Amino acid sequence: MLKHHEEQFCKVEKPMEYFKEIVNIAVENLHVHADEEAIFYIVNLLSEFLKVDNLYADIDSNADEEPLTVLLERALNSNQNEQIQRFKYLGDFSLFISGFFSDSLYKRLVSLDFYKIIGCTSYNHLATIMKSKVQSKTFWELYHELAENFSVFVDILSEVSDKSFSHTNKDILKVYERWLKTKSLRDEKILKKEGIFPNATAASSYIQ
Repeated sequence: MLKHHEEQFCKVEKPMEYFKEIVNIAVENLHVHADEEAIFYIVNLLSEFLKVDNLYADIDSNADEEPLTVLLERALNSNQNEQIQRFKYLGDFSLFISGFFSDSLYKRLVSLDFYKIIGCTSYNHLATIMKSKVQSKTFWELYHELAENFSVFVDILSEVSDKSFSHTNKDILKVYERWLKTKSLRDEKILKKEGIFPNATAASSYIQ
């Protein structure tokens, strides 16, 4: 699936400009707030991770074969310079997968909540490291925002994914099931357009 998206992406002549435009449109459509630094970060993330080789280009050569929990533990036990690289990779990877391929996660044992935990934990640790460094206020604020509003950025990436590429698994039932788990404002908006008005009672009775 990712390889197919990469092939479509390669047809775009100016990817940075293209992604900046559709990310801004996604932010506007979702009626959410995101700082310019965060938007720029998401644009770069899309440009980088839509190339398959970069998605798995962690500092560990076999990162794509190891569970994220193992990679997180390794990051926690690394020196500070390595932690910056490892936490950034884990945060970015979790955010990208959660947003761009949220539908496909329902076919796996790993849930969206798991990716959210890994992503938020990684960005929080990264923010803490940056806060302790001189002249790193901008980066501390950036990673803090990514951690605090992880679900919002997942919605933005999901919107970009839906608007940019063709999908075969966009039926309304899957959107509803995803909303039951995540309470995504974006999914709620999609459901309401289809005449379905989700409520908290239904969500609270949902057995995961």
